[in-house]
Amino acid sequence: MSDGRFFIAYTITFDDGRSRRFEARLHPDTLDLISAVPSNPPAWTALEHHRCPNCPLDPAATTRCPVAVNLADLIDFFSDAKSHVEVDVRIETNQRDYFRRVPLQNVASSLMGIYMVTSGCPILNKMRPMVETHLPFATWQETTYRMISMYLMAQFFNYKEGGKPDWDLTRLVEFFQDVHQVNNAFFARLDSVRLSDSSEAGLNGVSILNASVNLACMSIEMNDLEHWRKLFLAHWGEGGRSQT
Repeated sequence: MSDGRFFIAYTITFDDGRSRRFEARLHPDTLDLISAVPSNPPAWTALEHHRCPNCPLDPAATTRCPVAVNLADLIDFFSDAKSHVEVDVRIETNQRDYFRRVPLQNVASSLMGIYMVTSGCPILNKMRPMVETHLPFATWQETTYRMISMYLMAQFFNYKEGGKPDWDLTRLVEFFQDVHQVNNAFFARLDSVRLSDSSEAGLNGVSILNASVNLACMSIEMNDLEHWRKLFLAHWGEGGRSQT
């Protein structure tokens, strides 16, 4: 049960009756993940183990990758199950519940997305505002919409504070490229400790996250947002305003 903080909980049930619940408890103001630090985290969580090439953390001050440490238990759970096996999943949040039957790799991707952006990675932290409106099993189109919406809201606040907003999304594309590097390095980190060919749910989970980011980036770079352009301008463009 939640203790009053903002939370997202996933209960995974296999067809043989096995069940496991993962609950991410988050600080209501900062959305920092609230978790106990493992006393003996696995060796693969060391910061220098397949460290991200763009990692800004100081190894002298931070010896463990904060994302890896918080994902260790989750990765261990997924290590002995085939990624394509279908499971029943119940997702609980403070606002609403969801239920779906999906392949385990999709559960891994959705759960990992929460932990990766709330664990203290200076790069992935920038996606943290999306956690408050977490959308389980989002398509890449939904992810693109939500990422652009989040980024433009950030630019609005920057503008209101006297900063220079990036309405052309140039820095968002640069951020996507940073995230791509992080995901690739984390994939290598997990691949280095894979126990067997069946323990790939975590790897596939990272791949799904990476694919969504890459497709969102391509949509912006290629200006492939025509569906939303027409929809928004029909109601919020000059023509839409003149008709109201």
